Amino acid sequence: MTETLDRIREAVKVLPAVEERDAGEATVFTVEGNDFVRIVGDSTTVRGDDGWTEIDGDGDPVTIEDAVAHAWELAAPRALLEAGGR
Repeated sequence: MTETLDRIREAVKVLPAVEERDAGEATVFTVEGNDFVRIVGDSTTVRGDDGWTEIDGDGDPVTIEDAVAHAWELAAPRALLEAGGR
């Protein structure tokens, strides 16, 4: 999980208003209180167009960055998106 967590942390650096929190067995990334990435054990899920989608946390870094950025866009409030977002 450490490598995956490091990759996700790297991907969210450029996204505004992101917070990381420990939720017991999960690590959760939020924007303005809305979850957009969840890591539980070896499973990494991101908010998607049709609900939560599992991604390969050990996969291609660009694919991970794109999935995380899209999940952030789905979770971020409109005002934050209009203010510049990513």
